[in-house]
Amino acid sequence: MATQSVPDLEVQDLDSEGHATVTFRYDPRTQKLQVHHPQRALSPKTSLLTKCMSPFLPAGYPSSVRPDYTPYQIYDSVQAFASTIAGLLASRAVFVGMGVGSEDASLVTTMLLYIAQETIGRVATILFAYQFSQKIEAEVKFYRFFADIVNDIAFILDCLSPGLPLLGRICTLCVSNACRAVCGVSGGSSKAILSSHFAREGNIGELNAKDGSQETVVSLVGMWAGGLLVSKVQGTFETWCCLIPLLAMHLWANWKAVQSVRLTSLNKHRAVILFSALLQGRAKGPNEVGEEEPILGLGKMFGGSNDQNAFQVGVSVTKFLQHLPGHVNDSSRKYLYFAQLLGVFQEEDYLLWWDGQSNQGFVLLKESAKSETQAKAVCHLLRISMGLKAATKTGKPSQQHGPGQGPQEVFRDTPSPELNILSSIPGKNLNVHDQSLHSHDALDPVVQLIIDTLREHRQEWQNMRDLIQRLGWDVNLTNLVRGPCHRIQVNGAPFENKKDR
Repeated sequence: MATQSVPDLEVQDLDSEGHATVTFRYDPRTQKLQVHHPQRALSPKTSLLTKCMSPFLPAGYPSSVRPDYTPYQIYDSVQAFASTIAGLLASRAVFVGMGVGSEDASLVTTMLLYIAQETIGRVATILFAYQFSQKIEAEVKFYRFFADIVNDIAFILDCLSPGLPLLGRICTLCVSNACRAVCGVSGGSSKAILSSHFAREGNIGELNAKDGSQETVVSLVGMWAGGLLVSKVQGTFETWCCLIPLLAMHLWANWKAVQSVRLTSLNKHRAVILFSALLQGRAKGPNEVGEEEPILGLGKMFGGSNDQNAFQVGVSVTKFLQHLPGHVNDSSRKYLYFAQLLGVFQEEDYLLWWDGQSNQGFVLLKESAKSETQAKAVCHLLRISMGLKAATKTGKPSQQHGPGQGPQEVFRDTPSPELNILSSIPGKNLNVHDQSLHSHDALDPVVQLIIDTLREHRQEWQNMRDLIQRLGWDVNLTNLVRGPCHRIQVNGAPFENKKDR
């Protein structure tokens, strides 16, 4: 029987970080399998540090997480340290208010106060989750920072409680517990969303587990430091002198932590910043938009408006009809506008209207609308807003682009090299031949502007979507709905027989 030749092979065993731990090499001369243990080029100090940090960092760090994970965790550790010490000072104040160490303290009174606090806290948990749970995902940065604000308010109320009469103390501690309950819902939900963002390789479970280990160590160190501080600080004035700087450090670290996050999903603020720049010929990635994004929602929108409700996505039909032209009791005129818009948007998964009186835009989503539909509709609203501003400046109706300048020419003339790609993608320039988009002299000016901008929008959207995806955005994670999302299903309308798109 002929001896079968074995090829010269080398197999490396890689650890979770991608480093070779064992190398198996077959030697044809000796016909034996040789085992080598390569030495890593690490100094003893580096190796020791790596071993000490490995229980607290995800496997494969830093390649297994996003780049903004590291600064976020550093600031998050600082805020957890300050929060632990401030919590000890607040807890001591609560114990004093309950009469711990006093002969006049009543066990029954303390138990009733505890029951009242827990009742208020759990009711606050249910009510807050019911009212705001649908908004947390879209505004995760705001609710992450909001959680720490209400937590600090709870600390302040705890420290105020010992100097109040019994009834005032009970009310203060109940409100304090409600603030902690709100912090738990808001902070827990937002942390889960941020973990899914940081987990680049789907390692959300491990990321949460290691985050818990980090918080445990930081809280333990803070507890020892806080215990030492509490034993040295006794008076009310000294307590406040320590508490205020700790709360300031806590809020500052939280602000920096949230500010360092670079989300790739589109919420209301990020969508406005991204599409406004894109329509003006500038492309912005998550890093640039993250620097401009307001955390507390105080940023300017639609070119200078501080109104956070400048547009609403996923509104009900009733609300949509309220903002259509016509008297509130003139349902026939409103229905005519509504039917006209249904005809205009028959090939789209959304309808929109811009109310010039309230300076707001409203988007009605069809049953087949997806996450990308929300982004597409908001970008269309921004086109309309720019068209109205141009008309206001010139004193006559105007489209977004200049005369004789089509949408592709606008992108071609922009200085941004990224945007020049839009006009060079083969097969992306769409010719729109839709009977619903023909101009009519008798149309309302806003309806005519909607038709004109929709024609441009259809031609450019595919290229715009491809561009923002190359910049790092995920349009499938778009969430522009604040609160309950309404959808419509249109039956019995001949123009709703949609063609395959």
